[in-house]
Amino acid sequence: MRSGNPALEEPDRLAKPGLWLQAWLIAAAIGFSYGHTLDVPFYLDDYLTVQTNPAVKQFDLGRLWHEEPLRFLGYLSLALDYKLHGLEVAGYHFSNLLLHFLAALALWQLVRELVKTPAGQNAAGAGLPLAAALLFAVHPLQTQAVTYISQRFAVLAALFYLTALVCYLRLRLASGLRHRLPWGVGLVLAAALALLSKQNAATLPLAILWVEMVCFPASRHAAGLRLGALAALGLGLGLLWAVNYLPPLKFLDRLTRETDWFGRSDYLAAQVKVLWWYLRLFFWPLGLRLDYAAHQTPTWSDPWVIVAAWGHLTLIGLALWNLKRAPLAAFGVLFYYTAHLVESSIVPIRDLIFEHRTYLPNAGLSIACAFGLLVWLPRRLPRLAWLGPGVFCLALVGLLWQTWQRNQFWRDPIAFWEDNVHLEPQALRPKLELAREYFNAGRVQESLALGRQIAASTPWPPKAPLPQSVVANLAAAYLVAGDYDLALRAVEDTLKRPLLPQVKKRLYWVRGSVYLAQKRYSPAEADYRAALSLDGEDAALWLSLGEALLAQGKSAKAKRAYRKALALEPDNALAKQRLAQLGGGA
Repeated sequence: MRSGNPALEEPDRLAKPGLWLQAWLIAAAIGFSYGHTLDVPFYLDDYLTVQTNPAVKQFDLGRLWHEEPLRFLGYLSLALDYKLHGLEVAGYHFSNLLLHFLAALALWQLVRELVKTPAGQNAAGAGLPLAAALLFAVHPLQTQAVTYISQRFAVLAALFYLTALVCYLRLRLASGLRHRLPWGVGLVLAAALALLSKQNAATLPLAILWVEMVCFPASRHAAGLRLGALAALGLGLGLLWAVNYLPPLKFLDRLTRETDWFGRSDYLAAQVKVLWWYLRLFFWPLGLRLDYAAHQTPTWSDPWVIVAAWGHLTLIGLALWNLKRAPLAAFGVLFYYTAHLVESSIVPIRDLIFEHRTYLPNAGLSIACAFGLLVWLPRRLPRLAWLGPGVFCLALVGLLWQTWQRNQFWRDPIAFWEDNVHLEPQALRPKLELAREYFNAGRVQESLALGRQIAASTPWPPKAPLPQSVVANLAAAYLVAGDYDLALRAVEDTLKRPLLPQVKKRLYWVRGSVYLAQKRYSPAEADYRAALSLDGEDAALWLSLGEALLAQGKSAKAKRAYRKALALEPDNALAKQRLAQLGGGA
């Protein structure tokens, strides 16, 4: 298809083998840094989103839409993977890697379109698209979104977000309705898919505004778009603040917060500092971890919050100041902050910091850094024109190796969590996960010792608010430590709150196990049955129910429970042993 626009057609004269080679290089880089992750086991939210999620396991699209409308596409993809692969992790990881590759290609194509625009043409021919895509593809900060199965939502949202920007640029650069219409349809479709993947896609209209302002500065539409978008942004932010004080708008308050633990102002104060941590990890990606001991927010009375805020305003101001001198670098910086707006501004989220939240924003930094090293620096130092490309190549090799090593950690849950505990000794969740991994690996004494340590150091109720799943695991730690009263208090206090079905199931299991240990067999049976009503495909639950039934002399019912456990887990030694004792056969 010919657009009639020479600027749009000129890059298409590149030899097709050259374009295929670039795509192959991106794929090879991802293959090297992620190819060994196909056996990475499930972690944390993977249990909730896949392993114990009835809607995913039953491919119940109506329930998925009802429970997760803003992440429906991600859950749909997980349900498809479960239908194809069951609980074999390789299939899920292959899907994540494919989506990551497509997202990197979308960024590559986005930069190819940016260099066709009036402001970006002076960067054409510098290898900028490939450089930005490679940085994005192999940066170790991306591993949490790619290797952690349930963070597929971030990858999907980024893929369609970047694709929507590509469609917008093609629409802008094309001439005539016939050539623009397909790209307009693509823009609407990609935007809709992004919004069905993750909530951070809501910033897409502002990203389009930056494209218009930065890349088409002489457009007669630019001034109106700027004023309109800034007015809409101001109105939206004002509305979010107002929902705290105007009762008729309380329904909007619920839509724009995940937790009541923090106020909007305090959450923003925390994110002002967190954003600097994210920036540090992009430029010096050492000390990566899954879980941070960060559940208490600073306030604006903290002078370092003020300093951090001024730092961000300075970076944004420099980007705006350099719109003409270095437009693509400016766009990258503005894109970075825009893509962080949902999760790092005034929409309170329980966990203050997670590395996977940087996945989409890192596309902006990748563009800015690639531009700085391959375009800006050689022009500033023409006699040392090799310096920028040389630094880029060295950095890329270092990032490749760092990503490969980080993914090695992901492959070994014990080493992974031990490293997290070492980096964040105050964080509770990594200790709970490490205790579970010790137990699963047969290192029972280490698991028990760590469980007792956790129970002794974490009274109920805890000082800081905890996510639901962490509370359930903490109650299990009390159980392991033999502190039954504390376990029961944790379970019963938590069951009073609205809970995810998977968390409620685990709490019923913990309480049932406490009752079983106390020889209160009838209530133990009731709790195990309540847990099974939420997930009837858990072999361990059927086994526990069998134990409660056997203790009550209900041999026939116990046999059925053990047989069900064995059907779900054919190698379960205890189920085989019990059936042999009861004369039921294995």
